[in-house]
Amino acid sequence: MRQSAARKVTPKAVTLGRAPKQLRSRESFERVIQAATAILRETGHADFTLSEVSRRSRASIGSIYGRVDSKEELVRVVQQRVLEQVDREFAEIVNKIRRRSLPLRQLIPVLVRDLADMLRSYGSIFSAMIETSAHDPQVAATGKRHYAEQALDFKLLLLERRSEIVHPDPEHAATFAFSLVYGMIARHLGFGTRDAAGEGDWRQLVDDLGTTCLALLLTDPADHRPSARS
Repeated sequence: MRQSAARKVTPKAVTLGRAPKQLRSRESFERVIQAATAILRETGHADFTLSEVSRRSRASIGSIYGRVDSKEELVRVVQQRVLEQVDREFAEIVNKIRRRSLPLRQLIPVLVRDLADMLRSYGSIFSAMIETSAHDPQVAATGKRHYAEQALDFKLLLLERRSEIVHPDPEHAATFAFSLVYGMIARHLGFGTRDAAGEGDWRQLVDDLGTTCLALLLTDPADHRPSARS
């Protein structure tokens, strides 16, 4: 299980779409979801159409409407499927690192690298979801909820090394470290746009983020404040 004893259990997201009961129908709807996901990865939300989903999945428009009420609901089904997979992958990352019992100085670079590489692997579909969230409050709310859950898992893992953290507010520092990593990766990959910014070398960016997070956690800001002049 991903959540530690300190983590609150959040309600599961409402299941979207009308799940078919027969095997043949389930297989058809699975092709629809896979086709919709591929189209969103390739073209984003603006050029996403049910006719193209129908063509690629070899499922009729009528059968698609038998499972979802609209193009928007199909996009939400895709988002739910993708984020469930992301949750599983990040849980595996966190639990694998936890089992290694690394000291903070070794844990941070590994965690930042694995998180960054995971986000990169979903870059195009995340961009499509963020595009969609601009005009779909439900997609936006779901995205924010999953972001908050990942941020909490990241923070809880760091706080298991609380005794090694020098920053006077470990929880704030751990939360900020996640927002820094996610924000910089999102900017580099161009989340919410069709073109990644791609500024600088990817591996150097990830290494620098690990170094920056370590500096944040292993520093007391009060030690670097200028002395008040008399």
